[in-house]
Amino acid sequence: MESVIAVAIVAIFAAAVTPLALKHLADARLTRARQETQGLATAVLDYYRDTGAWPYTDADGPAGNGVARVISSANVPTAVGEGAGTGAANWGARGVARLLGDYLYHNNPDDDSSADGANSGQARADWRTSGRGAWRGPYVGDYTFDDPWGHAYVMNVNYAPGGRYGGSLRHKVLVLSAGPDGRWQTPFADHAVEEILGDDIGTLVTVR
Repeated sequence: MESVIAVAIVAIFAAAVTPLALKHLADARLTRARQETQGLATAVLDYYRDTGAWPYTDADGPAGNGVARVISSANVPTAVGEGAGTGAANWGARGVARLLGDYLYHNNPDDDSSADGANSGQARADWRTSGRGAWRGPYVGDYTFDDPWGHAYVMNVNYAPGGRYGGSLRHKVLVLSAGPDGRWQTPFADHAVEEILGDDIGTLVTVR
């Protein structure tokens, strides 16, 4: 009888504590995602401060601008969520995408990506490593990384100055996570202003 009572007490306690523990876990993930988008925005600004350019290069090295999105890993969500803004699916599909690690972890802004950095720092294709305008990274701790839900962070660099966008509407440049549901809701279109919607989590990259 005592064993039955003890088990019942433990079960009641577990039932009471589990929702609270799950809430704390969910809150911790949200906090981590906010902090990581802020950290990535800072890292990108540091990269810009050092090299004088945003991370949107292509096969031509630092002089190119053929990239529309930079991503923190290959795990980019493609679905859109309820109430998604115009072009929200573009966060997962628009134009050419390159890994953030090729800019922030390795000095490799041309098109020969290498997880071990074997092709980084090439004299004619990548940033110089000393003097004015030099790459002074790494600016992040890993070559690839995901948000707390296992998805990539994405940055819409085609709207940074000198990027692929040629229109007149001023756009926001964001480091964005698709949030807990892994579905994009924030707009990403040439005729729409990017306001963070739904459960997407992001940080504005302050472009002067």
